[in-house]
Amino acid sequence: MILAAIGSATNWLRTGGTGFAGQLHYTPPIGTRVGSLPQEREVTMSLTLPVAKISRAAFSLLVVLAFALPASTSAQKTGAVALELIVPFGPGGGADALGRSTAKLLSGILAEPVQVSNVPGATGRQGIAKLIAAPADGRTLAVLTSDTFTLQAYVNPQWKLSDVIPLGIMTKQPSALLLPSNSPFKNWSEFEKEARSHPGTLRVAITGLGSPDYLTLQQLAAKGIKLLPVPLSNPEERYRAPFEGKADALYEQSGDVARLITTQQLRPVLSFSAARLPSLPEVPSSQELGLGQGFDQFRAIVVRAGTDPSRVKAVGDSLEKLANLPEFHEFLKATGAAEDSFVPARSADAFLQSRLEVLKKLVDEMPFHARHIYNDGQPEALVQQF
Repeated sequence: MILAAIGSATNWLRTGGTGFAGQLHYTPPIGTRVGSLPQEREVTMSLTLPVAKISRAAFSLLVVLAFALPASTSAQKTGAVALELIVPFGPGGGADALGRSTAKLLSGILAEPVQVSNVPGATGRQGIAKLIAAPADGRTLAVLTSDTFTLQAYVNPQWKLSDVIPLGIMTKQPSALLLPSNSPFKNWSEFEKEARSHPGTLRVAITGLGSPDYLTLQQLAAKGIKLLPVPLSNPEERYRAPFEGKADALYEQSGDVARLITTQQLRPVLSFSAARLPSLPEVPSSQELGLGQGFDQFRAIVVRAGTDPSRVKAVGDSLEKLANLPEFHEFLKATGAAEDSFVPARSADAFLQSRLEVLKKLVDEMPFHARHIYNDGQPEALVQQF
């Protein structure tokens, strides 16, 4: 972290060392980009400096890092106890973007700090487990994505929908299959032909086993298009997979990788939707090709079951106010989410139940072994306060 880096440099100066070679850990401010992807996580910088320049360099480093301290530390200075918002996936993805946008806006409405904690692993189960283990005092919230929600349709979800209370459905986004710019396949037709000719050889990066991504690949397999799922819960790693030879394609919401599409690094070749998307008019929909309409990605905010109803109502009402803010509608547009995405707390449970009925029917049609979920990730915590 930034303070750790300052401490390391300060200790060196105190000891009067003659050289410095090592690593400094720095968390860049929101919006900083490292390489080709948004950077929202800790960065490790390796530094090797000449002896003659070390004093001046160390002093300069202290100055730079001191000014880089984010404004979010103000709540820590005042001693305020932050409300925690758990994002069950790593930094840089759609769930993370929603979590940070919600934290910033909700903090203003509630007039209290909101801390975002990234707790990825097991298709979101690690993050939801942390929520369920927290006190039912309404001080801990979580982003529930359709990836994690879909696990409820399987035989062994390891958590129950009754463990949480939905406070609002925040976003709904269509998904797509995307190819890297250097792919040998120019369109879906060529990709499909290869998949049918050599079953199980083409790899698709997905969020995790049991997710809507995974279910979609199962549906394609039933139609003779057998693709190999590559579960990667860390968004940055998943987005890089097609470029690093770890996958041949990416299953993702096009709005979450809009910049990579705009810069022509990724190319959508199939949208999993009932009709062609207005934002991708040249891309065929899965429905028109007889492959089903797929699943859109929704993301909700939930709290632990057992929370005082008055607290549930207060936070739910605050999210409803948030959903009407111009800043939130700008966020929906920027991420390719539907303008009418928001579903208030009073209707959110019915929304989830109707989705679950559809998913359970699909899972029940799968082979017995495919109706069970297997772990595919390890827990890791990343925290930032707003």
